[in-house]
Amino acid sequence: MNQLELRDIHLPDASLWWPPAPGWWLALLLLLALALLLPRLLRRLRHRPLSRLTLDELELIRGELANGAPERRAVDDLARLLRRTVISYRGRAAHAATTGAGWIAELEQLAPLEGFSAQQLQLLARDRYRADCDCDVDSLLQASERWIRSLPRSETHVSD
Repeated sequence: MNQLELRDIHLPDASLWWPPAPGWWLALLLLLALALLLPRLLRRLRHRPLSRLTLDELELIRGELANGAPERRAVDDLARLLRRTVISYRGRAAHAATTGAGWIAELEQLAPLEGFSAQQLQLLARDRYRADCDCDVDSLLQASERWIRSLPRSETHVSD
């Protein structure tokens, strides 16, 4: 028979796991960056600034008014929105019970009232309860939007 010369089994060279290839270092850096930024990104996606939520509600009031809701209802909704905004910024215990001139003073303390006229402030404070409520709701909504946009930057965040 043929005598073939066979070689012994050759094992592969030892694979070195260290140092990893440059692609593994890049993947590790990306994974580390993602792990550090993911909590902040999730918090930002789940929570919205209070002023943004307030402006969104203001747009809802405008939409209802455009769809034929009574002006008196829009004024009531707007007054409630402004009150909730003040309470959210300053706290419920000290500011929820104030009415009339005290409430107007709180609005002024939180942000300047240069956008509101005296008639609009009077309407927000107590005239909205009268049966013959005459006012320019569009200008009141514009003044409210200016007031909301002038609110101080706050760390207060509210979840949706």
